[in-house]
Amino acid sequence: MEHRLLAYLYCFNVTKDYFECHEYGESLWLDTGRPQILKGLIQAAVSLYHLQNGNVKGGYAMWLRARRYMQPYLPMYEGIDIEKLAADIDAVYRLVPSEWYNRVVGSEAVAILRLSTVQIRVSPDVLGELGRFSPSVLSCDVDG
Repeated sequence: MEHRLLAYLYCFNVTKDYFECHEYGESLWLDTGRPQILKGLIQAAVSLYHLQNGNVKGGYAMWLRARRYMQPYLPMYEGIDIEKLAADIDAVYRLVPSEWYNRVVGSEAVAILRLSTVQIRVSPDVLGELGRFSPSVLSCDVDG
């Protein structure tokens, strides 16, 4: 798997740094002909970034677009369980009061909801690559 996609997965699943997911994803997206699936994965991370920061309106709108870009690649892409990712993010947004979908409510209001954390499920092969992945050079690695 391409190292920037591994970096995206690491930042998404380990550090929860959705902004850095966007950075690694966008770099790969630009260098590989702008495939729609990468655009969807990037926007999925950006959606969670906005939601985490209380911009429910921006996050939800971004998620609806991301979901459309990922749809043709269901159920799996490069060992990434796209179907489960979409279902998990859908489940998170179902827990957000629908009247917030058109509002910015602030990160404190979202934190009170105690939303579940989304993890991207990957195939055993990708999991092995992630296990051997060295995050020391990543800007999203807050511990290394």
